[in-house]
Amino acid sequence: MRVCLKDWPLQTLTLWVVISLLFFPAVSLSLTDRIIAVVNKEVITWSDLEKELRDEYKRLTAKYHGEELNRRYYEKQREVLNHLIDDHLMIQEAQAKGLSVTQDEIDEALRRTPLPPTQTEEEFGHQLLLKKLFDFEIRRNIVIEEEEIRRFYEVNSTLFLSPPRYRLQQILLAGQEGFEREKAKNKAKTMYSAWTPNTTLGDFATRYFEQIHELGWVQENELLTPLRQVVKELKPGQISAPIETLLGFHLIMVEDIQQPQPLPFEAVERDIRGLLTKQRSEEAYRNWLADIKQKAFIDVKLK
Repeated sequence: MRVCLKDWPLQTLTLWVVISLLFFPAVSLSLTDRIIAVVNKEVITWSDLEKELRDEYKRLTAKYHGEELNRRYYEKQREVLNHLIDDHLMIQEAQAKGLSVTQDEIDEALRRTPLPPTQTEEEFGHQLLLKKLFDFEIRRNIVIEEEEIRRFYEVNSTLFLSPPRYRLQQILLAGQEGFEREKAKNKAKTMYSAWTPNTTLGDFATRYFEQIHELGWVQENELLTPLRQVVKELKPGQISAPIETLLGFHLIMVEDIQQPQPLPFEAVERDIRGLLTKQRSEEAYRNWLADIKQKAFIDVKLK
């Protein structure tokens, strides 16, 4: 006997739908979900896409509204769907190559890298499989010869310079809080106003009963954050305006500047190898994925 839903009374049909939604998830999915892409013999559903977009949608709604929100969300839908398609293709390729990830491999990886709170163990294993596929198809075929590394170094020598170094002196007017800090601030301002280029820092410090602190040769990243930008802008023989830090107020003088120098090849060989490997791998990955897509059956139904 064939049951025709259109012959049911409205109350009976409504009750059937409610019961289906409560007790038969598979039926309720078929009523609310839909296929938005087919990748070979696998499907991607609207709920698959929605799951990936959930956090992104929250971010977009917090920043955009109206037509602009709709436009950006539409673009993000296509971007994420393309990512899901790529994901399905690569998993299929891994399975075709006989690659898999065991529970022991997952456990070992999790001992080295704790599972992020937003990721399930299944998703983590999924990433491991994709990495194994990438290593199998791409990374193992990338070979960078030393001659190529040297050639890159010679052509791009300006990319591998030591940072500039500064030989510094300073007068520090210490003042932690309250009256002492205000006193140090006022004295620093007075001293800076009285400074003249033909005065040595030693004589200047003596006049105000202060001491000079020799900082010697330093790099920018070795200085307190408030001092860094100021030092970069000073010329030798110049004194800085008072710079406030937790220690007090600094008057900095640059005695000399050592300009950036080319780093020796041995110091950057490893970095260049890594850079070239990354570039070559990314190019090989794009070509490999494009080839897979060319051979695959992909039907996008998202409008």
